[in-house]
Amino acid sequence: MAPHYLLPFSFSLLSSATSSTTEILETLDLISKLSSPLPLPKQAAAAAADETKVEGMPEWVAKLTVDKGAAFAWKVMEKEIYASDVSDQQNRFLIRKQIAEDRIRPAMTRDEIAAANLMSSDDFTTSKRRRLSGGAGEIGERKEGREHGGLPVMVYTRYGWGCLLHLTRWDASKASVLKGGNYREFYRRSFLAAGDVVEMWAFRDGHGKLCFIIGNKIDLDISL
Repeated sequence: MAPHYLLPFSFSLLSSATSSTTEILETLDLISKLSSPLPLPKQAAAAAADETKVEGMPEWVAKLTVDKGAAFAWKVMEKEIYASDVSDQQNRFLIRKQIAEDRIRPAMTRDEIAAANLMSSDDFTTSKRRRLSGGAGEIGERKEGREHGGLPVMVYTRYGWGCLLHLTRWDASKASVLKGGNYREFYRRSFLAAGDVVEMWAFRDGHGKLCFIIGNKIDLDISL
């Protein structure tokens, strides 16, 4: 029986009414630099699997992303968990400004960027030019980060449990956060504690929805 291979992954970046071919190609190029192909399923030939093994991708990331219908994933960051990340009062997971701009925003559509409050001055300039020229693509008014509902995203623990959270940026600090009523349950099911070092990965599931995985980074030499 011939080995099963993952099909190339694709999702709708921008609608034809709001974007040009150049913008789509530029976004695809950014995503290709971020992404890593997933290993083949276990039933594939061992030799072929070795050839497609992604260096640095934890097994729990590869398994979950394949289970959710993704064909590639990219590493967003590693970070140390602060007390505020596991505080019932704060109730959010902090993502530094530069990480959100460099590792998440390039893989987002215009609508997602607006929903997550991640617009840049260039976005507003482009939107204004389109309106003046009679074109579509108005992004909308910027909202304050704490009032902004955010972009709904699925966030998974390394153990496979997932919940809906919202990705948004706070205007004051320019930092982004994952927040929502499910966050307290998320960090408890993740067994996160202040001082832990975690990995954060991103992918799009089989329906094209933006998803994240957050889990403890475990040193194999220690865990064996």
